[in-house]
Amino acid sequence: MIVFIVFIIGLLPLFSPVSADNDLTLNIHIIGEKTQTRFGDPVIVAGIWHHINVTVENQDFQKLSLKFYNGESIPTEGERNATNYYEWKYDENSQMPWIDVIEYDGRTYISNASCLKNNKLYSFCIGIRDTLPDTAYYHENWTLEVYKDEDKLYSGNIVVEKPTVALAKSHADLIKFNVEPFTKMDASGDDFFIAKNTGNIPLDINIDYGAYNDIIKETSFNMTFSPDSTNEYNITVQSESWTPGIIEMSGTISGSVNGSYIITTAVITFETSIKMNAPNLKIFVGHNTYEITEIKDTNIVFQHVKNIDMSEGEVKDINVYISGNGTMTLDIWSDEKNVTILNIFSKNQEIETPLTINSVDTSEYAVTVKVEAIRENKIGFLYYNLKMDGETQTFATQITVGPPSSQAGGTISINMSTMAIIVIICFILVAGYMISTHIKHKRR
Repeated sequence: MIVFIVFIIGLLPLFSPVSADNDLTLNIHIIGEKTQTRFGDPVIVAGIWHHINVTVENQDFQKLSLKFYNGESIPTEGERNATNYYEWKYDENSQMPWIDVIEYDGRTYISNASCLKNNKLYSFCIGIRDTLPDTAYYHENWTLEVYKDEDKLYSGNIVVEKPTVALAKSHADLIKFNVEPFTKMDASGDDFFIAKNTGNIPLDINIDYGAYNDIIKETSFNMTFSPDSTNEYNITVQSESWTPGIIEMSGTISGSVNGSYIITTAVITFETSIKMNAPNLKIFVGHNTYEITEIKDTNIVFQHVKNIDMSEGEVKDINVYISGNGTMTLDIWSDEKNVTILNIFSKNQEIETPLTINSVDTSEYAVTVKVEAIRENKIGFLYYNLKMDGETQTFATQITVGPPSSQAGGTISINMSTMAIIVIICFILVAGYMISTHIKHKRR
């Protein structure tokens, strides 16, 4: 019985579908890319050139062959076509050592110029025709076999995928910038966005904002995206000497398959490029924290602070700015209950309003209003009337008045301490006088 079992075990290798060879290693990937896997098996994308790298330690052979077929069994010769069977061979004794054993419609599916033998490494640059259904991410299970001469070294599962070009974007859809007027500077956005290659083919990525491309800088704008890779984009705007206002721009993100990856059959059966919207960019050319208003049907821009906080008794300078070509009248007043105007200045001179302003687009006209907060726990308002071509627009700065500052509180505390000392001294003097008087009366 034991002899019979040993005999059976000895025959098992003859029935095994794979003749194992521990001296062989295998690597499969798109040219210049890392291996893609699905269900733990290597992936070959139809219609795209791949390297199948076979390293064989034992060099006692002259021919190395690859057989690649759909399913788990090799189709018969009469059944073989571009949908189910490919075979490639390296023959060191041939004038053309790298060959496609079976050509379909006169087309070879091996790139001789990209094949390489280096010592024990045999690098086949091969591909298969895209005959898969027109469904994104569609896949089939194929089998790859490796032979040296006529001996099978390896058999393993390979997943063949439909070529799929896909992009995704996440995070910000709007990125804002603040640029000082008439100043050349680099301004960073207040947010970023992430792009991802969600397909299975490397893509050349380009981000285009049209006429604004020269002022938008991002080191990763033009790059190659590997499948399933992501990149974070932080945009910088290089401003010129811009007049105040708001600049809005939209762009596109496009991904395209480099032609060197594609097996150029008679008809390319998949989309080789894709586009999607890039985040909109909004550049505020004006003073930081200021509200920027572009007056309709003019090139006049008015800037003012919308909200500020003050303490009771505090005095503060509040600026407004006007730019653009035109003549207008500016009137300024306060509610006089919670805040009051102490004086108004322009060009280092005290002025009164209404004021006539001749504005230009090469500089800003600044007006400084000195205000005092007079009632705590109240909300005061500073108003601006801008009249131009018979049209009047009103703006306001809302001032939230808090309690007196700590400095004022410290003064009160010091005054209270002084009063307390005076009271104590008076008490001591009175007590001393009473004690002295009592002693004198007692001696009598």
